[in-house]
Amino acid sequence: MNSIHDVGGMDGFGPIEREENEPVFHEPWEGRMRAMHMLMSKKHRLYHIDESRHTIERMNPIYYLGSTYYQIWLLRMETLLIERGVLTEEEIQEKIARISPVSYTSHLPSYRNVKSYIPSTHRRFALPTTTDTERKDEPIVPKFIRGDLVRVKTMSTLGHTRAPRYVRGKQGVIEEVHGSFILPDTRVHEGIDLYQPVYRVRFEAQELWGKDAAPKDKLIIEMWEDYLELGGVKHESQ
Repeated sequence: MNSIHDVGGMDGFGPIEREENEPVFHEPWEGRMRAMHMLMSKKHRLYHIDESRHTIERMNPIYYLGSTYYQIWLLRMETLLIERGVLTEEEIQEKIARISPVSYTSHLPSYRNVKSYIPSTHRRFALPTTTDTERKDEPIVPKFIRGDLVRVKTMSTLGHTRAPRYVRGKQGVIEEVHGSFILPDTRVHEGIDLYQPVYRVRFEAQELWGKDAAPKDKLIIEMWEDYLELGGVKHESQ
């Protein structure tokens, strides 16, 4: 979906401030937050990585930009647990009220600021699945081969996708054909483990950013087959 999380190619956010000798966690609760996330997602499998990413995409842009890394993680986990019926918003707020002063709790973000889960788009079909992310049994014949000129489909999706906005409509060259992996789009919105070949696609910097970009710079992005179509005009540098 086209939201503030997809900042590739955007500017005007100011310099990135690097903290010298930055600790892994700035506060103890951040370490506990990470541990809880791993417990919920890896051990108990209450949600998977694609659902996790899509929950962040649904956050209010103002909250997203004004929050720390693990504050975003916290709201993500709370939202997923509420949506799965493990917790309620009221239970979380009651717990916070017991341990935090009113002046703090009154400024907590409203859960209404997280957009509702988007239902299935019914765009694709299902293939037999395995228990792992990578399909290791029946090989899927890739549509493209190394050296093919491809173009990223122009799409405006309301749901989750791993096709960055700044490469849509741009052409590149297939560098390598990977194995087949679950397409995140259908996994999130349809609950379907649709396996597709994944490709390493090379994009020229000037194709992405225009003639002001460094002429010899290139960018390699891994793309699912569903995001690509055959076509484009070969440049001299390719």
